Amino acid sequence: MTNLPGPGYLGNDEIHLVLANLTKADPEKGYLPAYCFQIRRCQDDALVGSCVLRVGQNAAVQYSGHVGYAIAPDYRGHRYAAKAVALLLPLGFRCGLREIIITCRPDNSASRQTCLLAGGTFLGTSSVPDWHEMYHTGCKEVCRYHFCTHQSVHTAK
Repeated sequence: MTNLPGPGYLGNDEIHLVLANLTKADPEKGYLPAYCFQIRRCQDDALVGSCVLRVGQNAAVQYSGHVGYAIAPDYRGHRYAAKAVALLLPLGFRCGLREIIITCRPDNSASRQTCLLAGGTFLGTSSVPDWHEMYHTGCKEVCRYHFCTHQSVHTAK
């Protein structure tokens, strides 16, 4: 999958996602095509973080996840990541994903909470195989969360 549809407007009362770029698949590296967004606060357009949606299926995404996010330190604690995930999920499903996996390191309690707030189901902790790029950067295991089309999103205010 290399031609991703336009994402349309992705926003709510508090944040909106601004498309920063699209990345192409790189099958040799196990990379899927992806949308890369800035997360911006609506009230002042402040850049609070970034997020990515990888579209497609392969073995690598089971460990790296379909969605990634990062929130700048000054903006943490406002649930911006969970709200961004809530905006990304419908786009992923419109792109043909039947399920979306988000992963994080077991010691990242904020990210684990984000996945639960966004409505994810905890699948357990998985060992990262040694062929995966994450393994070679020191990540030996991940917590895996599952999202599917019939789930409602729970982004607490």
